[in-house]
Amino acid sequence: MKYKSNKLKQLENSRKSIFTDDLDRCIMCKQHATDINEIFMGRNRQNSMKYNLCIPLCRTCHNKYHLQRPLQLKWYRLAQIEFEKKYSHEEFMQIFKKNYKD
Repeated sequence: MKYKSNKLKQLENSRKSIFTDDLDRCIMCKQHATDINEIFMGRNRQNSMKYNLCIPLCRTCHNKYHLQRPLQLKWYRLAQIEFEKKYSHEEFMQIFKKNYKD
Protein backbone atom coordinates (compact mmCIF):
# COMPACT_ATOMS: atom_id res chain seq x y z
CA MET A 1 0.00 0.00 0.00
CA LYS A 2 1.21 3.44 -0.92
CA TYR A 3 2.15 5.77 1.96
CA LYS A 4 0.09 8.94 2.29
CA SER A 5 1.07 11.89 4.41
CA ASN A 6 -1.28 13.16 7.10
CA LYS A 7 -1.73 16.35 5.09
CA LEU A 8 -2.88 14.38 2.02
CA LYS A 9 -5.20 12.21 4.12
CA GLN A 10 -6.82 15.33 5.60
CA LEU A 11 -7.21 16.85 2.16
CA GLU A 12 -8.83 13.67 0.81
CA ASN A 13 -11.18 13.39 3.79
CA SER A 14 -12.34 17.00 3.46
CA ARG A 15 -13.07 16.94 -0.29
CA LYS A 16 -16.00 19.08 -1.41
CA SER A 17 -17.55 20.02 -4.71
CA ILE A 18 -18.33 23.44 -6.12
CA PHE A 19 -20.87 21.69 -8.36
CA THR A 20 -23.06 20.01 -5.75
CA ASP A 21 -23.64 19.70 -2.03
CA ASP A 22 -24.92 16.13 -2.41
CA LEU A 23 -21.80 13.96 -2.44
CA ASP A 24 -23.91 10.81 -2.09
CA ARG A 25 -25.37 11.01 -5.63
CA CYS A 26 -23.45 10.65 -8.87
CA ILE A 27 -23.40 14.03 -10.57
CA MET A 28 -23.85 12.42 -13.98
CA CYS A 29 -26.44 9.66 -13.55
CA LYS A 30 -27.87 10.41 -10.06
CA GLN A 31 -27.22 6.86 -8.80
CA HIS A 32 -25.46 6.25 -5.48
CA ALA A 33 -21.95 7.75 -5.62
CA THR A 34 -19.14 5.42 -4.64
CA ASP A 35 -16.25 7.81 -5.34
CA ILE A 36 -15.36 11.45 -5.08
CA ASN A 37 -13.25 12.17 -8.12
CA GLU A 38 -10.84 15.06 -8.51
CA ILE A 39 -11.51 16.77 -11.83
CA PHE A 40 -7.86 17.50 -12.54
CA MET A 41 -5.60 14.49 -12.14
CA GLY A 42 -1.88 13.91 -11.82
CA ARG A 43 0.12 16.89 -10.64
CA ASN A 44 -3.07 18.92 -10.17
CA ARG A 45 -4.93 16.36 -8.08
CA GLN A 46 -4.17 18.16 -4.81
CA ASN A 47 -5.12 21.51 -6.37
CA SER A 48 -8.46 19.97 -7.35
CA MET A 49 -9.04 19.01 -3.73
CA LYS A 50 -7.82 22.35 -2.39
CA TYR A 51 -10.19 24.36 -4.61
CA ASN A 52 -13.16 21.94 -4.29
CA LEU A 53 -12.93 20.84 -7.92
CA CYS A 54 -14.22 17.36 -7.15
CA ILE A 55 -17.33 15.51 -8.28
CA PRO A 56 -19.20 12.54 -6.80
CA LEU A 57 -19.38 9.62 -9.23
CA CYS A 58 -20.73 6.08 -9.26
CA ARG A 59 -18.25 3.39 -10.29
CA THR A 60 -19.61 3.21 -13.87
CA CYS A 61 -19.41 6.97 -14.46
CA HIS A 62 -16.00 7.09 -12.77
CA ASN A 63 -14.70 4.54 -15.27
CA LYS A 64 -16.25 6.52 -18.15
CA TYR A 65 -14.62 9.70 -16.85
CA HIS A 66 -11.16 8.16 -16.99
CA LEU A 67 -11.68 6.44 -20.36
CA GLN A 68 -13.38 9.22 -22.33
CA ARG A 69 -11.18 12.23 -23.04
CA PRO A 70 -14.10 14.41 -24.32
CA LEU A 71 -15.89 13.86 -21.01
CA GLN A 72 -12.77 14.88 -19.08
CA LEU A 73 -12.39 18.00 -21.22
CA LYS A 74 -16.03 18.93 -20.55
CA TRP A 75 -15.41 18.80 -16.79
CA TYR A 76 -12.07 20.62 -17.12
CA ARG A 77 -13.90 23.45 -18.88
CA LEU A 78 -16.71 23.55 -16.32
CA ALA A 79 -14.18 23.52 -13.48
CA GLN A 80 -12.27 26.41 -15.02
CA ILE A 81 -15.47 28.44 -15.42
CA GLU A 82 -16.47 27.87 -11.78
CA PHE A 83 -12.94 28.52 -10.51
CA GLU A 84 -12.77 31.81 -12.39
CA LYS A 85 -16.11 32.95 -10.93
CA LYS A 86 -14.57 32.76 -7.48
CA TYR A 87 -10.95 33.62 -8.24
CA SER A 88 -9.59 34.80 -11.60
CA HIS A 89 -8.42 33.59 -14.99
CA GLU A 90 -4.87 34.62 -14.17
CA GLU A 91 -4.89 32.55 -10.98
CA PHE A 92 -6.30 29.54 -12.83
CA MET A 93 -3.54 29.78 -15.42
CA GLN A 94 -0.89 30.17 -12.73
CA ILE A 95 -2.09 27.05 -10.89
CA PHE A 96 -3.33 24.73 -13.66
CA LYS A 97 -1.15 26.05 -16.54
CA LYS A 98 -3.71 25.43 -19.30
CA ASN A 99 -6.81 27.18 -20.63
CA TYR A 100 -9.69 24.76 -21.22
CA LYS A 101 -12.29 27.34 -22.24
CA ASP A 102 -10.97 27.83 -25.79
